[in-house]
Amino acid sequence: MDNRKIKIAFLSVFHPFRGGIAQFNTELFKALESKTEIQAFNFTTQYPSLFFPGKTQYVDKTDLPPDFKTSRLLSSVNPLSFIRTIKAIRNFNPDVLISSYWMPFLGPSLGVVCNRVKKNTLNISIVHNAIPHEKRFGDKLLSTFYLKQQHGFVTMSETVKNDLKFLVPNSITMLRPHPLYSQFGDPKEKEMVRLKFGIKEGQKVLLFFGFIRKYKGLDLLLKALKDARENTVVLIAGECYGEFSEYQKIIDDNKLGSRVINHVRYIPDSEVSEVFSVSDICVLPYRTATQSGIASIAKFYQVPMVVTPVGELPNEVTPNETGVVCASSDPADIAKGVNECLASIDVFSRKLKAEKEMHSWENFGDELLNFVKKIQG
Repeated sequence: MDNRKIKIAFLSVFHPFRGGIAQFNTELFKALESKTEIQAFNFTTQYPSLFFPGKTQYVDKTDLPPDFKTSRLLSSVNPLSFIRTIKAIRNFNPDVLISSYWMPFLGPSLGVVCNRVKKNTLNISIVHNAIPHEKRFGDKLLSTFYLKQQHGFVTMSETVKNDLKFLVPNSITMLRPHPLYSQFGDPKEKEMVRLKFGIKEGQKVLLFFGFIRKYKGLDLLLKALKDARENTVVLIAGECYGEFSEYQKIIDDNKLGSRVINHVRYIPDSEVSEVFSVSDICVLPYRTATQSGIASIAKFYQVPMVVTPVGELPNEVTPNETGVVCASSDPADIAKGVNECLASIDVFSRKLKAEKEMHSWENFGDELLNFVKKIQG
């Protein structure tokens, strides 16, 4: 089938929902838009507010909507919306239904829709997480229900691919690394941004970016700071899911107040380029992980990374070329990784520049369409 004539229904979260999944969906939609007839089907309710750990699920008012329309139809908790969404997708009559999956809670709503359209439509799932970082009772049942409605799967790491094969052993998969996020704008002039953030001359900035959750290990990075070079400071840029008090206690107990720049709040799209431009190293001190969208942003801004040896994170860097993989998630090993990275930071930045073209959204979209054609036969 000619790629330009493929009709694709893309069912997932888009603007005004915030977060990495919505951003991923937006960039992939734009990559496919010129080559297919594609329509976005959005959620009305992603999570009930009662169960959402952050302050809000929605973007900041300064975050501009994409230049395409989405139909907000599906509520994760309202079965009547399932029927409404099924009807709308059937009326569009797509050749392919793409849906993104990352949370078992969404398994029933997405699974029912996929089940009711799969007779006449090829179902392709983009799996960000097959097994969640923070496991709960019933996760496997909910995930398996959704996953069994699919004809093929797109994964972006060996870890997720292996988790998927565990749940759906005979699954047909495509594996390609996460594309680089470029939608936040070009890098800013470093010295000007440093003044805005109050960075002192000679200080090196270690960035912890994104939602603060236990598995992401901010506490490990803060404990590592006392063993990192004295001229290092940690820039915390992201909203805390839960209370920040446990992290503040580490800062106070270790007298790290002067070495922590606290931006514990949602970072709107308009500020992302500044946050990465001011940073010297992006640290991912995770306890558990699959792939990371944050790594993709860091690569775009040519910010070397220090990562812990969990999940797919070691594959996000080329050791001794684009970053450092720590020996473990222990704070002492994280500190050692930071010091090693600082010693080679200029070399790492130059190597990262060469990776940009390889991981473009256009290339990702082309491979996805080729995968669809392969399944169609």
